[in-house]
Amino acid sequence: MKNKVIIIFLFSLKFSAQDKLFLKNEALIKAHVYSISNEFIFIKQNDTSLINKRIPKTDVILIEKENGDIFIFSEKSKKIISEKTEKRLPKRNVIETQPLGFLTGRISLAYERLSKNNTIGFVFPLSLSFDPIGIIYKPTNDSTGRNSIEHIKGFSFISGIDINFYINENKFTQFFVGPRIRYGNDMFLRGIEVFTAQTQFGIKLSDESNWLIQHISVGFGFVRIFSSPAGTLLSTRQLFAWGSLNYKLGIKW
Repeated sequence: MKNKVIIIFLFSLKFSAQDKLFLKNEALIKAHVYSISNEFIFIKQNDTSLINKRIPKTDVILIEKENGDIFIFSEKSKKIISEKTEKRLPKRNVIETQPLGFLTGRISLAYERLSKNNTIGFVFPLSLSFDPIGIIYKPTNDSTGRNSIEHIKGFSFISGIDINFYINENKFTQFFVGPRIRYGNDMFLRGIEVFTAQTQFGIKLSDESNWLIQHISVGFGFVRIFSSPAGTLLSTRQLFAWGSLNYKLGIKW
């Protein structure tokens, strides 16, 4: 009879043993913790209870298990992780200009949209083309008038698209390669209507924590002339070798 009493007493101790939950509102809950998820702590009164409850983890300071183990909950680590994640988000929008293009009769702006990991950039340029002779450079004159070059009045536009494939991901110096396509009337070249296609090789200089960005590149390809004031001196059916040297300076956000 004594043995039965001892066994019953031990079983009662087992089922009465409970975990302790210390809440932020200074409350204490004694229950059996049977599961912990990312957001909730699931409890019940004892091992055999069919009634389950859940408590948000944000309301709990610590849990003291019946075997002595202690689990501490804090939001500080979550805040630190979220702050680091926000700082690492790359800047994907770029607006650039070509300051040296003014010497060749172009006022240019280009918008670049970068991929999430900064490895591909789609560039949409637009240039206002004008004749710099008579504005930047002096026109040439001779007595016969055959070789004189006068200023061409008016403006035109040149546009196209670039696709830059960057080799390194989120580095200060990124090498890139990609197609460079342009179409429009180049007033510096006496108003010819041209289409150019080049392969561009360059370097992007940009610190991820800074807003300044620079592109330096060279391009090699061909040009197709659709119309020219030179008339029959230039064939509109022939492709000519073409190249470019480019420097862009801009901001990103």
